[in-house]
Amino acid sequence: MPTTAVLVHDCGNPLAKTGELGEGLDSSSQCGLDRDPFDFICDHLMVHEAATGKLAGTYRMQSGYRAKGNLGYYGEQFFDFRPFEPLRSEVLELGRACVHEKYRNTSVLHMLWKGIARYSQSCGARYLIGCRSLSSQDEDEGMALYETLREKYLAAPSLRTRPVEGRQCKPSGTHAAPPRPPRLFRAYLDISVRVCGPPAIDREFKTIDFLTLVDLQALPNRVRTRFF
Repeated sequence: MPTTAVLVHDCGNPLAKTGELGEGLDSSSQCGLDRDPFDFICDHLMVHEAATGKLAGTYRMQSGYRAKGNLGYYGEQFFDFRPFEPLRSEVLELGRACVHEKYRNTSVLHMLWKGIARYSQSCGARYLIGCRSLSSQDEDEGMALYETLREKYLAAPSLRTRPVEGRQCKPSGTHAAPPRPPRLFRAYLDISVRVCGPPAIDREFKTIDFLTLVDLQALPNRVRTRFF
């Protein structure tokens, strides 16, 4: 499926009615829209099907400096971002990813990531930071997945953090098998994403969120050649 990618500045969520990879706010259900104030602050990368012009997918992004001058980082609602303050000029926060169910294949995701790579170069970003979600409210499952991920994917000590007060996952002590990460999460793991610490619980979206980071200067060659 031939596709084209464009960047739209400061718009509302252009794929709001398609659902965000199966996630949504209860408060949005009546109007069929998923939107929040960050939609009108961030830039939106959009992939269209070339033959029809139909919108296939979007990614929401904002630089560290844009975050500072507006609403802050989206992830600050869930995680302590103080360890990343010295890196603000090199941070690009990746927000909501949205792919229409008809186009949920690797080619659309590949196009989005190529666009992110180009955008990161244009704004001098080194670190891509964002929340990767598990569709669960089971805090035991969340911590079980974290214990599995930390063995291979834990970020360097200087890039680690923790959930803010009230967002911590508090396991019951009952053993839980680690769930399989969702498709988008697995795709990030494949490009050497790092997990910045224990997950946070999001009661609105009914997810368990992991703050993740990609250091573009540490990308394996196999990843760099795919996207840069």
